[in-house]
Amino acid sequence: MNQSEIIQEFPTRRIKPFDGLAVTAAVWEEAHEYHRRLRRFHDLFSHRPGIVTGLEVIASDPPDQTVYIRPGIAVDPLGRTIVLTEPVAYDFGQEMEGLLYLLLSYGESQPRAEKGSDQQSPLYIHTEFTIHARPTLPDSPWVELARVRRQTRDAALLDAENPAHPGPNEIDPRFRRQAGADPQEIISLAVCHLGEGERRHTAGADFVARALGRTGFLRAAVDEDIPLAEGLERYTLLYLVGRGTWQLSRDEMNALYAYLQGGGTVLLESCGPESAAADAAFADLLAAFGFQLADLPPGHPLLTTPYLFAAPPKGAAEEGEGPAIQIGQGVIWSRRDYGCLWQGAVEPAPSREAIRAGLEWGCNVVTYAYERRRGAKSL
Repeated sequence: MNQSEIIQEFPTRRIKPFDGLAVTAAVWEEAHEYHRRLRRFHDLFSHRPGIVTGLEVIASDPPDQTVYIRPGIAVDPLGRTIVLTEPVAYDFGQEMEGLLYLLLSYGESQPRAEKGSDQQSPLYIHTEFTIHARPTLPDSPWVELARVRRQTRDAALLDAENPAHPGPNEIDPRFRRQAGADPQEIISLAVCHLGEGERRHTAGADFVARALGRTGFLRAAVDEDIPLAEGLERYTLLYLVGRGTWQLSRDEMNALYAYLQGGGTVLLESCGPESAAADAAFADLLAAFGFQLADLPPGHPLLTTPYLFAAPPKGAAEEGEGPAIQIGQGVIWSRRDYGCLWQGAVEPAPSREAIRAGLEWGCNVVTYAYERRRGAKSL
């Protein structure tokens, strides 16, 4: 249900009691349903759906196909409260592989009498829940507990060694939504290193994601060393870091082009002493796509949202040939190596103000990519 459909269910009348009112089962049900709906709408719009507390997902010990969900409380997208009072085991079985979502859904029992009660005793409706893993998200309301990228159907499931970057077969908790007062979208960023050398720019992207989370508007999960292949559409921003000479295969170019045509955004940066060679490779790639980039104009969203800049801040790279920032067709080409600045990996050490400006610029880049993706989805 979308928001307008949910609002149509908001209760706009309530029973006014008076002496002698016949309190039938229907009257009683209507009176209590009014208060239940008010609580649902309060939870939904004042606190937003998500996990209130608990519900952590952990692997079995020793690891196998079963995970355990700890007790906790969640609110689903219709404002209904889901409670797990004790740990629950879930068996992924041997029927699915690939990206799997572990979801929690609300349910209710049929009205039934308690054991040992007589015919005059009240009937009770018990709140229930369903836990299920599936490769796609359903149309019905759900709360995500975790996800896992399972390599084979019989792969054991593991706790993430690094929760910021869960690997294959590891439980990924990064997309759990927390209930709270401020709405917060969760997006995915991918870092892809091209060429040889250190692969450290993921750390810089992590610091941008952390800074972005403090805005209260967006949360970002960062994946590292993502192959340029099918499936890139799940990423809001693709960060390509070049070192020295490199060249993409035809399949990689096709995947990247399809991602851009689908509304994705790509940030290009070179790093290290062979930046000139990496920039030449980026230029060849853009020429192969037929893209012509332009200088960043004043007042562009990259300069204004959410942080205001008169011009792009300095990065880790010294000013060289060519414009510092160019944009076009979903591509942002930076020659300033913000990735190193974001993690403070600059000699001499950058000032606190320089790092802060760089991180705020990074937040603008991610926000710009997010707004582009939203616009593409609305078409």
